[in-house]
Amino acid sequence: MKSSAARFLTLTTCMSVKALRNVGLVFIKPHAATATVDTFVREHLAAAGVKVVDSGIKQASEIDGQKLIDQHYGSLAQLAMDTAPADLALTPAAIDAFQSTYGLPWAEAIGSTMKNGDALRSLGVDGQELERMWRGGKDLKLAPGTYISQLDKPGDAVWTINGFYPAMRQAFVAPGASIRYMVCEWEESELSWKSFRRDVIGATDPADAAAGSCRAEMRSRWEELGLTSEPSMKENGVHASAGPLEGLKERCVWCGSDLVTDAFAAELVAAGIDAPTLDAWLRENPVVTLGGETDKLFDLTEEMGCDAVMQLCRSWKPPAPPKGGESGAAPESAPPAGFAWGGVY
Repeated sequence: MKSSAARFLTLTTCMSVKALRNVGLVFIKPHAATATVDTFVREHLAAAGVKVVDSGIKQASEIDGQKLIDQHYGSLAQLAMDTAPADLALTPAAIDAFQSTYGLPWAEAIGSTMKNGDALRSLGVDGQELERMWRGGKDLKLAPGTYISQLDKPGDAVWTINGFYPAMRQAFVAPGASIRYMVCEWEESELSWKSFRRDVIGATDPADAAAGSCRAEMRSRWEELGLTSEPSMKENGVHASAGPLEGLKERCVWCGSDLVTDAFAAELVAAGIDAPTLDAWLRENPVVTLGGETDKLFDLTEEMGCDAVMQLCRSWKPPAPPKGGESGAAPESAPPAGFAWGGVY
């Protein structure tokens, strides 16, 4: 928890609302999505006091058809697969950095910068090979979550944005692939979200995960669990929500939750975060100010319990109306009160 947010929570009481149970999402990744691993993960969560209240399986056809994995990764995926290079809103500093790195003005390179889907088709490669070429080239960070690289290939220069993403996506949409998701609840007073993430689930790299954590256990017992290889940074067995708002988004993506049926979402709306704002928050992960601190929404609320996040959200104030006499009213195309995530970015 960051310092100013901590100060805010120290000075703020919960206005007599009942304590909320933490709710997050865990899913078993495609390389480990078997019945044996499913049983292991459920037993591991139960031993830590984490209750699975809903679960299911998503097959590759549904993940691909409804673009569930693209929704999960949000702007990173959209930049990789759907954003035309000419539509990138680059700062002057980023444009200068591009020319300094590649010796070519950005305006001249746009025509040789491709969406990754187009690159896959044009080069006749799969996601794994594209990632190899992308990581083998000279890369540059243009903005948060926006990385460009000149592909390591013979012939004319080609650049793509976030060229590592198609390989990540491929693992979820390949024929026969699936994920097994579990909606989990636990008491913050018994298990903090930080401990859930670090001690129960474990670090992103299983080699660095805390002893006894899910990822560490999967790494040490991978043959017993029937995995084809030892879990690694890239294939680490399970995903878990990093915080309550990220967990809410993930339940909307993978489980069909919405502002009406999800209890935490309903509490946020009742606390004053109107439905269109919450919808935009979850879709865009924007920079917001909560409790006196400004940051990306999911980063600001990472590893905080649901009650703490609720208190922060109570401090939120809508942006001031535009100057010049404009009303600032929401446009007619504002999102409706309920989510409609399936197949929509």
